[in-house]
Amino acid sequence: MLTLFILLAAFLVMLVSLSGAILFLLPQARLQRFLPLILSLAVGVLLANAFLHLLPDALHHQDSPRELFGWVLAGLLGFYFLERALQHGHPQLPDQSINTASYGKVNLVADGIHNFIDGVLIAGSFLVDPLLGVTTTVAILIHEIPQEIADVAVLLHAGFSRKKALLYNLLSASACVLGAVATLAISHWLTPNLNILLAITAGAFIYLASADLMPLLRKNVEQPLWLHALMMGLGVLFMLLLLGPEASHHH
Repeated sequence: MLTLFILLAAFLVMLVSLSGAILFLLPQARLQRFLPLILSLAVGVLLANAFLHLLPDALHHQDSPRELFGWVLAGLLGFYFLERALQHGHPQLPDQSINTASYGKVNLVADGIHNFIDGVLIAGSFLVDPLLGVTTTVAILIHEIPQEIADVAVLLHAGFSRKKALLYNLLSASACVLGAVATLAISHWLTPNLNILLAITAGAFIYLASADLMPLLRKNVEQPLWLHALMMGLGVLFMLLLLGPEASHHH
């Protein structure tokens, strides 16, 4: 019965990835105008997620901060080389609609790991205490909404079509179910090493926000700078508000 609850919770979180479809309500021309602002929001969400959520959580489970930050560094550098590998054979063309930019693929991989961890957290907390499992699931559901909308925006900006952006984001989100299943299968090994997964994901998110999205935004001169600063601030604020109750649930 508990297994059923765990899988149901993970499936619910996976379905939240479809919330990115809210962007499709905008007409194409307006969507193009809004995308840089949504990307600014994404930068705030990704960085706040890394620094205010994933890293404090990982530190909570880790005795040596230096070792932990070593894994963050590994995630950051690893995703740089992963992106370079994905770019190989895909020369960047000026017209992004012909070639889906590699940062879209990097985002999918990073988000997939993040969703896998969410699945681990859901299953792990249910195994500790079913009530804790429910509260963790609710917290993850809430904080995934801005994350998933931001992810779809990144994929659209990277040149994915609307249908592909939604489909690939759903596939990436399905890693949550895999994480839950893996935890049930190897709970004795996975839970002690969760901090490593959290640190690598934090490194990936920091890389994605600062190396991929921020340079894209630097090219955008149509909108005033204060508007982008406001959107980034909103992204951080979103995560802060969501992490209020969440931080205590994970521990």
